[in-house]
Amino acid sequence: MKNFFEESDFLKSTIRENVTIQRKPQVNTVWHWLLLILFGLLAYGTMTQQFLLIAVFIVLAAIVKGPMMLLWGAIYSALLAFFPPLGILLSIVFFIINLGTVAKSWRISLTGAYFYLVPLIGGIIRVVVKNETDYAVLAFVAVSIVGLHFLLNWLYKNNSLSRTLTWSIISVPFSLLIMLLPTRFRRLKSNKNLKF
Repeated sequence: MKNFFEESDFLKSTIRENVTIQRKPQVNTVWHWLLLILFGLLAYGTMTQQFLLIAVFIVLAAIVKGPMMLLWGAIYSALLAFFPPLGILLSIVFFIINLGTVAKSWRISLTGAYFYLVPLIGGIIRVVVKNETDYAVLAFVAVSIVGLHFLLNWLYKNNSLSRTLTWSIISVPFSLLIMLLPTRFRRLKSNKNLKF
């Protein structure tokens, strides 16, 4: 079946000319500034303070994502139990949705890596160089915040919203923890089987 929208240049140009989406500049949102402040706290804090703040991020993400993961898992399981062929269709739909997000996710992953690794590197340098002056620490924090600001602007130009971007970056430690937990449990089970 033909897709008339894709083939019609007139329809495409008419929609582009007549439909405008007014979006608030993402740099002026509370979420953008919250992300910069949290990054500043991570970059300025000691290693212990950094780990405590990351633990707060994990708890916050677990409170929000945990019940939603349970709810969607229950709905998905019920649908598969009552309509088994629906499992193939749902798997195809989720695969297509995930393919569409790959283009955006690499940019967000790059920003998330910057958000967590730069403060970690700064904390390691402060541990190694014990008598670092306050001016050097403040200069490192200021340069790092400016770098994050430019990374966020780059993401905003690629149609990212500051609210969803903030949530994506804050939930990175929780996602990494979820990825690591099942492998740890498998190792524990295999070790118990070897002892018997």
